[in-house]
Order: sequence, then C-alpha cells, then structure tokens
Amino acid sequence: MNAPSIPHREWLTAVGVTLLFILLLAIPYALGYLFAAPGTFFTGLLMNPEDSQTYLAKMWQGYNGAWLYAIPFTAEAHTPAFVGVFYIWLGQLARALGVTVTAVWHGSRVVAQAILSLSTFWFVAQFTNDKTWRWTAYLLALFGSGLGWLLFLLGQPYWLEAFPVDFKQPGAHLFFTALTFPHIAIATALMMFSVWALAQLGERPSWMLAFCAGLAHLALGIAYPFLIYIVALVAILQYALLLRRQRRIPWLTGWQYALAFLIPAPMYLYFALTLRTNEVFHAWDAQALTPAAPWPHYLVAFGPMLLLGVLYAWRKPAENPQTAVLWLWALAAALLLYAPLNPQRRFVQGVHAPLAILAAAAFTQVILPWLARSRLWQKLLTNPRYSTAGLSRLLTIAFLLFMSLSNLYVLGSTTVSAVVQQPDPLFRPVDEQTAVTWLRAHVPETAVFLAEYQSGNYIAGQGAARVVLGHWAETMGYEAKTAVVQEFFQAATSDARRQDILRVNDVTHLWHGPREQALGSFDPATVPYLRLIYLHGGIAIYERLATGD
Repeated sequence: MNAPSIPHREWLTAVGVTLLFILLLAIPYALGYLFAAPGTFFTGLLMNPEDSQTYLAKMWQGYNGAWLYAIPFTAEAHTPAFVGVFYIWLGQLARALGVTVTAVWHGSRVVAQAILSLSTFWFVAQFTNDKTWRWTAYLLALFGSGLGWLLFLLGQPYWLEAFPVDFKQPGAHLFFTALTFPHIAIATALMMFSVWALAQLGERPSWMLAFCAGLAHLALGIAYPFLIYIVALVAILQYALLLRRQRRIPWLTGWQYALAFLIPAPMYLYFALTLRTNEVFHAWDAQALTPAAPWPHYLVAFGPMLLLGVLYAWRKPAENPQTAVLWLWALAAALLLYAPLNPQRRFVQGVHAPLAILAAAAFTQVILPWLARSRLWQKLLTNPRYSTAGLSRLLTIAFLLFMSLSNLYVLGSTTVSAVVQQPDPLFRPVDEQTAVTWLRAHVPETAVFLAEYQSGNYIAGQGAARVVLGHWAETMGYEAKTAVVQEFFQAATSDARRQDILRVNDVTHLWHGPREQALGSFDPATVPYLRLIYLHGGIAIYERLATGD
C-alpha cells in the first residue's frame, strides 16, 4: 500500500475544512448559551444528558484531585478503579490550568474535532491515489451520513420500533461523533491509525510500527476500551487474508501483530478483573447493555455506501488488494453488531470512514466516467457553458449534499432545540445549579443523597455528592432503586418505611424540588428525622438526623 505524497497545499486546505467543521459544530452550543430562557441555564450538552453527566462526574473527580474513578451514581461504597480516566485526566487538566470543568469540556471537544478531521484526511490519503477520489472521500467521510431522513419523509420515524441510526447513534457517522463526545472522536482517530498500521504490517513488517500500534491500542483503552474488539477482529481477519494470499504462515507479521496487542494487554486484563471482582463495577457492566438496532436500520444508514463499494470492487478488481483492509473493517463491524457482547451498537464506530473511501472510489472512478460517455452528457457539452470538469464537480457536490442530509437534520434539530425547544434536562432550572454549587461547598464528600432520577443524575454529575439513584447503568440495582425512590415520596408510605429506606441506602441527605414533588405529596418538613439546611427557589435540602434511626 504505497500512499501518495500529499502536497502541502492540500493539507492547508484540509486545515481550512477542519476549521469550518469546528465552526459548524459550535453553532448549537453557542446558541444554547445565548438563548437560554430566563430562570434556566444551558448545561453545555446537546444529547444524551444522562451519560454526559457521567463524563462530567469523572472530570469533577479529577478536578478534586482523584486519579481513579469511584462511581457517584450509586450509594454503595466501593474501591475506585482505573476506569474512565480519560475524563479524570481532563479534570486534572482543568485543575492544573486553573479553569472551569466546563471550559475544558468544550475545549476538549474542539481539540478532538480537529484531531478527528485531520486524522480522517490522513487516513483517506493512505488509500487514494487520485485527488478527486481523495477529496470526495474525505468530505463524504466528514460530512456524509445515511438515508435516515427518508424514514422521516415516509412517516416511519420508529420503523421496526427503533429510531433511525443516523439520529440515534453518534458513532454511526463521523459528523455526529464530532458533535457529541470528545473521547469517541479521539478513539475513532486511533482506530484509523490502528487499521492502517495492521495493513502496513501485513505488507512491510516493522517492529517500530508494531510498537506504535501497541501504544495506539493503549490509548484506545483509555479513551474507549470497547473498540479494541473491532481492531482485534480486523487483525484476525487481516492475518487470515495474509495466510490465504501467501500460502504460508507469515511468522514475522504474526509476532508483530502480537506485540501490538500485548503492549495494552495488562490494562485490558485489569479492566476485565475489575469488572469481575468489584461488585459495583460488575453491576455497572451487567446493566450497560446497548443492543444493536434491527439490521434493516443499518442498511438504511450504510446501504448506499455499501452498494457503491460493491460496484467499485466489481468494476475495479485490480484495486481490491489495496482496499481489502477497508472491507475487513466493515466486516468486523457487521460481525460484532450482533455478537453476544454488551456494547453491540457501539461497534459501528468509525466504519463510516472506510465505507466513504470505497463509495467515493465508485462514484469518481466508475459512475462519473460512465456518465461522461453517455449521450446526455455529450449533448450538454455542446453548450459552451458546460465542460466535463464542471459537470463532474456539480454532480460531486450534489452527491455529497444528498449524502449529508441526515447530518443537516442533526445540526438543524440541535440548533432548534437550543434556541426554541430547550428541553429539560439539557436546559435546567437555575435553582438546581445554585443548589449544587452550594452542595459542593457545604456538604462532605461522604454525603449520600436521595433524590428523583434526573435530580440525582445532576447532583452526582456535577461532583456534589453520591446519590442513591442517578444513572440507568451506573446505579447498582437501577430498577429496584427507581421503585424505592418513587415509594419514598408517596404520601401513603409510612414513616417507618421511609426511615428504613434511608437507613438501608446509607442516605445522609434529601434533595426535594419540583421533580421530587412530582413523584408524590410527601412533605419532608413535617417529619422529625429530617432537618432543613438549605432552601432557595424551588429546591430544599434536608439532612438526615441520627436520631431518626
């Protein structure tokens, strides 16, 4: 795989595209801060606020000096672990720089977006020997998506009881990835390097490259450890392909592949041991199920690029060896999507990039030349205003726009959400922010709060205290805790039962606001085992008295 030398001018253009990319992605965030309704504030999140609060919780722990993660979304005491330290370290960075957690959160997003964009250009360049192919592939990888919008037009937003992948899974397409979470964007860039390195090692063994691949896999484990399944399966498939091609065992390549995975092996073994022996982390892992959507949804998301890729493989078979690893990545994702593993749907992460290269190859090297030979094309060329180059550019732009419609919807909908809809809990009452700020200054780190689910998610996510209930995966015994919290705030629940709930869950404090009031009419001011310590706006905070036992 001999990658062409890319002129500096193209790299400068890629930098310009990256800046435009970052500016586009900043629009809904900026508008969210500018147009937050009176009495509310923008959390800095555009989607999936519950999981986002777990990332912020890690940052707050790092900001407060921790190097290991202790889950604050559950009341059970447990040993902290070297899990999720990507965000722990970002919190440490905020502390070292003397800036806010929010500033580092957004700064890390921008840096990750730049890394993802430029890494994508680099990755595309390794497989493309033609400028038109390269730039079509790069722009399709960066801005392209699937046909999820078509389901909306057909009035089927919940076709097969699932939301379109284009709008549900940030990992499906790079634009959506970059819009959301920095750890996923950086992990995707690391995967691109890993897949390229595995292909290179198959052609030209190199101990130095194997060592670098090992470091990339180590970094991948820190950013997004689930994705090691993908690169490991790509390595297995790539090695099997080498065996078939060479008709012998490529021992040197095999040892170098082994090195690439032995370097991070201790860390992954540590993860496995922690999830097995640490009761709270084990419960988190057992609950963290992210099942894949029905398979037709993935055809809607990736079908057009797959079809174009097949067309390219059929019409340009001589190019197959160069692009084989791209197909292996797509195959690995397809196999893992329905494997008996918890993070099923996460395995489409990054697969948009290799498919974009294959689809762009078909469009630029098969479809455009075929159209240029057509009678209609030749007739258009009789008009002096048209040229082959101009028509090709026009069709390429139309193709890229068509393939970007879902992302236009994503950007438009998040912008409308930020300006008009401002949904809770992406936008929260200022009273909650004020109360949480007070908690960080006045409540001990050992405090455990009983609160409604969304309240608990925010309390723990903002580094204020541990909670009984706060996250669908990180709260141990989530379903049982949900029922317990609802029971606590019901008027019909006896005081003896409430005190039992507080005692069993080691609760030290109670949060009582509009969300809790919506669960039931219990008034904590009327019982002797709770003492009011904070009251501002619609939020009251109570301390549990020792005599209440």
